[in-house]
Amino acid sequence: MKRLGKLLAVCALVMQIAAPTAHAIETAPTAQPLIDGPFMITGYSFSGHTLRYVQVTNNSNEIASLDGWNVSFEWSPGIWVSDSLNGLLPAHKKIIVADPTIVPSATFTFTPPESPADPRASLLKLTPPLGSNFNEHVVVISVSGSTVNVATAPATYYFARNVSGSTGNFLSTFSAFVPGNSLVLEQDELYEPPSTSPLQIVEVYPEAATCSPGSTSLLCSDYVKVQNISDTPIDLSLLRLRVGAAGQSATSNNTIYPNGLLPPAAYAALPIGLTNSGSWVWIEDVYGISLYDDTVVAYPSSSGHAGWSYSYNASNGSWQWTKYPTPYDQENQFASGGVVNQCDGLKLSEIGANYLPQFIEVYNSTPEAIDISGCQLQTNRSQTDSYVFPDNTLLATGGYLAIPIESTNLSLTKTTSGTVYVLSSDGLSEVDARNYEDLDEDTSFALVGGTWLQTFIVTPGSSNSYAAYPPCETGYVRNLESGRCNKIVAEDTLTPCLPTQYRSPETNRCRNVASASALTPCKVGQYRSPETNRCRSLASASSTLKPCAPNQERNPDTNRCRNIVKNINADFPVEAIADAGQGTIGWWAFGGVGMIAAGYAGWEWRREVASIIRKASSFMPLGK
Repeated sequence: MKRLGKLLAVCALVMQIAAPTAHAIETAPTAQPLIDGPFMITGYSFSGHTLRYVQVTNNSNEIASLDGWNVSFEWSPGIWVSDSLNGLLPAHKKIIVADPTIVPSATFTFTPPESPADPRASLLKLTPPLGSNFNEHVVVISVSGSTVNVATAPATYYFARNVSGSTGNFLSTFSAFVPGNSLVLEQDELYEPPSTSPLQIVEVYPEAATCSPGSTSLLCSDYVKVQNISDTPIDLSLLRLRVGAAGQSATSNNTIYPNGLLPPAAYAALPIGLTNSGSWVWIEDVYGISLYDDTVVAYPSSSGHAGWSYSYNASNGSWQWTKYPTPYDQENQFASGGVVNQCDGLKLSEIGANYLPQFIEVYNSTPEAIDISGCQLQTNRSQTDSYVFPDNTLLATGGYLAIPIESTNLSLTKTTSGTVYVLSSDGLSEVDARNYEDLDEDTSFALVGGTWLQTFIVTPGSSNSYAAYPPCETGYVRNLESGRCNKIVAEDTLTPCLPTQYRSPETNRCRNVASASALTPCKVGQYRSPETNRCRSLASASSTLKPCAPNQERNPDTNRCRNIVKNINADFPVEAIADAGQGTIGWWAFGGVGMIAAGYAGWEWRREVASIIRKASSFMPLGK
């Protein structure tokens, strides 16, 4: 039993420990605190139990939606609720919810319910949408015998919310009044954003020029230029200009609210702070409810374009940098004084893409000097980056001018492929263009004698020359057959060639003579025999040859003695026999050697021979 009691105690302790955790999981999240909504009742009128109208005001500083809000009117013993309101009400604007027989022009109308009783109204409510965290706005109706009214049956009352004389803000109290014959209820239109924007962005000026403190030039501050592309005037107060990126809220730094009317086709420059690193600009409705996608412009970094503007060129439908910003009521400008330099005669001459430092060279192909001010260079037809020749740039006839790439915002691809362009000052006309690819290191692509070639002689700023190979180092000369650089060797330091060699006039090296390439040079004291091509001793050559024997003759090929062989013309040719005495001695010698050999063999095989004789005698018949 004691053990059971201890077990129960442990279980109870475990349950106590676990209980807080379970309770924490089941705890409902804290409800969002209620706040006052943007709308409030600022006026109303009723007669007995019949509601005549209610005035609702957006008391906030922002546009607010009426969707889901409704008006409740309560009397004893009944309550009446209007249909839901809807639409957008700008800040501090008012609407009227009314009986159409009383206020036919009301923003929202309703039909009051019929009731046989005629009690007075007691409560008026403005109820927020379901699910919102707004408080219900309640107005308690209180009248007395002294409350001013219009003497009708029943009496008709008019109330208006009091306003602070010092701040202009609404107070919590109402005052009754008797309207005159000319009473006009204050109400405003609901807001509907324009479906499209007739205002378009045509120029962005992100890096303003540096000006003196007293300067009033429009070029001293960043701006965005817009144009009315419609055929009717635009109320600019209906729109706003934004700069930034997605997700950013509108602030005084990134939003500007223009005013006034902009005539058809007219331009206006709107000052606004812009980042130099590139961003987006666009047009919204004045409350930021609608963003007009067709007005969004992404402008690039202004690096290298200080004092330039990123402008829309209506003649070709493209955006490009121009050094002539125009914050005025006129078309964008892309050339000095509006005069376009066609840059005729300005041609490409040399492209140092895989050379350090990189450069682009142009030349004057005309017989007279030309003004290339405003002419543009571009690479890979980029419409965002270009080099513009400065004002008053003259190029003499046949003259060359090299532009270092490091002094521009252009870029040249080194080892793959690329294209360089010469354009007119407005960027619309292509004056010259050249494509290049697979250039070797330390070469250029140059126009030589009317043909574009890769050359190892790089000449920025002067006439071009062609070399298929890079120059050899000092002390070396290029072999035209192999294309390699060979070292130059002075003749006075050359080692003499061997007797079987000769010196090559091209390489200055010793080479073997083909006819003597297989012969080994003779030793000292020898000479080469012209008959045998062999080495012979000089001493033996000068001595008398030893006479041959009587039966010999000298071989004319080898100069050696050989036996004379005679031929007899007969049916049976007989070979000549040597001396008879000498032949006899030879036979005797041959017979003696044979007998010695036979005796030695008999001695060595004496036992075998005796055994053979015995066996043979056993077969012979015995004598009688």
